[in-house]
Amino acid sequence: MKILFCAYDRPGHIATGPNAWLQRLIPDLRNTYGLDISTFFIYNGAIEECPTLQFFQSNGLPTFSIDRDQVPFVADQVKEILQIIKTNSLVVVVANLVIPAFYAAKYLKPFNIPVIGVLHSNDAFYKSVIKKFIIGNDTDRLTVAVSVSDFIKSIADSDDLKCAVIPCGTPLKQEHAIRENAQLKVMYAGRLETTQKEILKLTTAFLHASIKNSSLEFSIYGSGSQENEVKLLLNNCKHTHKVYFKGSVAPSEIQNVMLNHQVFTLMSDYEGMPIALMEAMACGLVPVCLYEESGIKEIISQGVNGLIFKNREEDYQDKLKTLVDDQLLWKQMSENAIQTIKTKYSSDITHKQWFELLNGYRNSSVKKVKIPLNMKLNGELLYYGDNRKPLAKEIIAKQLKEFWLKIKLKMRPRARLRRLLKK
Repeated sequence: MKILFCAYDRPGHIATGPNAWLQRLIPDLRNTYGLDISTFFIYNGAIEECPTLQFFQSNGLPTFSIDRDQVPFVADQVKEILQIIKTNSLVVVVANLVIPAFYAAKYLKPFNIPVIGVLHSNDAFYKSVIKKFIIGNDTDRLTVAVSVSDFIKSIADSDDLKCAVIPCGTPLKQEHAIRENAQLKVMYAGRLETTQKEILKLTTAFLHASIKNSSLEFSIYGSGSQENEVKLLLNNCKHTHKVYFKGSVAPSEIQNVMLNHQVFTLMSDYEGMPIALMEAMACGLVPVCLYEESGIKEIISQGVNGLIFKNREEDYQDKLKTLVDDQLLWKQMSENAIQTIKTKYSSDITHKQWFELLNGYRNSSVKKVKIPLNMKLNGELLYYGDNRKPLAKEIIAKQLKEFWLKIKLKMRPRARLRRLLKK
């Protein structure tokens, strides 16, 4: 049984939970459970600088890829996926979050090749995926959907397609965070983006808390489009503070970095089941996170294994002060955080669940794939990334518009001259 996992990648794409998850899951499914898995990447930029793609290639794992700059339209990307599946006799596709892999479900259905979608978040993009590929018409529907949280399952489940819940999970650590005095080291690890992660608000909150309470020290790990803005906020702060930007850390090393801290913070507007949060809790860090309706409230039990705050200002500072002042409370929460991961969110548990799901298709009767000559993607565009090939009439209309603009530009100097002569 040959399985294909799909993903996106680009240079510097290190601080992303779903790709870090793949770097743990796929080798384990191959080495521990004996599954025959290949990966497929749609990438842009220099291929040698794409971190997850390079991880699989450097470890000798079968990898296919296409350059999004060379194959920009989703329909053509679907054809590329179908060709890879046909040529390599693949029988199961894990679409993960890859748009053309979702669209491929329609064309693989007649050949009894299952396509499994993974719902990592509850943002507008995933809601559009749920609408089209899960609760939409039968032609486009995925075979199975896997949600990383119970909340996402609740909005994706339907009578026509049941949604399984498998968090991404995290490795357990033998070493755990320790605390020797009243000082607390707080960290954030993830993408440096304003959308979802609200990284500038987080940086500001770190500064305010550091200035107000000298027992607190903060570190920011990650990469993203707002990296320079984060550095500017720190450099331009007129007050003495202990907030430090530390840059990116490879997925294989992030938990070793976490062990040097005591608290982990997220201030996202929305999440699925945050992988960095699970990694931190496995290390014994106490989570202090902003309330959101999906993963945060599912994994954190208020006052038991972490703290949830209502705003990024006063309530956040109050929650941190509680931990600064009460070392015993921190210790109890740290132990409970570790136990939470052990009982439900460890990689040992979640990887076994993935094996059981995939192994269920071992005896499926699969037919040889036929690739259609013409491929037309119908319906509403997904929230982003659904780069459809323009129709012939749209191309002609665009060309006519550009032609007309050129004519107008050529005519304008003469029109000005005529007006001057009339004067």
